[in-house]
Amino acid sequence: MKQTSELDEKSTLVKAPVLRVEDFDVESYHDGVVVLDFAKNVLALNQTAADLLPGDWSGPFPVQLGAVFPEMSEEYEWLSRLVHEKSCHGNQIVNLSRAGKMRTLLVDSSFLRGQAGEQVGMCLFLKDIGNIVSLEQKIQHNEILATVGKIAAGVAHEIRNPLTSIKGFLQIMRHELDKQGMQKEYSYTDVMLREIDRVNELVGELLLLSKPRELRMERIEMEELIMAMAPLISSEAILNNIEFHLSLKSVPQVYADPEMLKQIFLNLVKNGIESMNETPGGKLIISTDYMPQERMVRVDVQDRGPGIPHYLVDRIFDAFFTTKETGTGLGLPICQRLVNDLGGRIKVRTKGFGTTFSVYLPALSE
Repeated sequence: MKQTSELDEKSTLVKAPVLRVEDFDVESYHDGVVVLDFAKNVLALNQTAADLLPGDWSGPFPVQLGAVFPEMSEEYEWLSRLVHEKSCHGNQIVNLSRAGKMRTLLVDSSFLRGQAGEQVGMCLFLKDIGNIVSLEQKIQHNEILATVGKIAAGVAHEIRNPLTSIKGFLQIMRHELDKQGMQKEYSYTDVMLREIDRVNELVGELLLLSKPRELRMERIEMEELIMAMAPLISSEAILNNIEFHLSLKSVPQVYADPEMLKQIFLNLVKNGIESMNETPGGKLIISTDYMPQERMVRVDVQDRGPGIPHYLVDRIFDAFFTTKETGTGLGLPICQRLVNDLGGRIKVRTKGFGTTFSVYLPALSE
């Protein structure tokens, strides 16, 4: 590696096994660089590495590892092990958390040598590959979703055809039972028709997951769209004894399919209300904001439910995954699919109390 050979040349400046901070010019490297001796001292570290690694690196060098990382932390254990074992690695993948955000780093390490060729320290090169990993995961998720969608489409068509016949004959039977005054048997048909409608609704969701509907794009005022939906959402909230609030800012227009947007927001609202069914003091908030740096309009659907366990957050957009007894596991994957079709993205933030789904959509020029 070019970087390694350049640093090896610099190591000839070291006159003795004791390394000096001034021997290293690490700011010239694009990747993160960390220089360590075998006494667990960090001798030099550039700004890129300081941005990638947790801990406070503002103090003077050298600095002991234990002064930056708690001795029981993963970071301390990782770096201590490298120094103690004097082991170098190429293309090592390390996951570290900084400011609550998990970073995936590609690490190359090499020895620093003195004049006599002896090992006097180690140098680590760090590269943030989080975006690459995230892209690979997204591609893999989309491929799985596309496969599930194709299977679902075939199954849905096979289910819908016999359902139509069953529903038709059931309605005829229902009429005859009513004429003959067989009210008990007539009441059974109510249950059967409701269940058929439920299956039809599921079939419709499967078809929607399998392929996008034809988009009817137009300029949309987000405030007008949400206000038009507000009475429906409010009535549903009242039925479930939940407070409903709007916090709408003035934001730029978006170019999208209004019916598709309504379906996205209603799905998220339904999801939020269902999560608060067993939580007293439920509250649902829809808010809007504008992200000028990203040129994106953000719509938040926030609930005060119990939140999503951290170990399940990565699975909530998987088709057919659900924690609800009567859920289909299709609502959130459909929302994600529709948002992607509109050129946006959807994110989730959750904690011990409450969950927020944020829909980001490209803003039109102001």
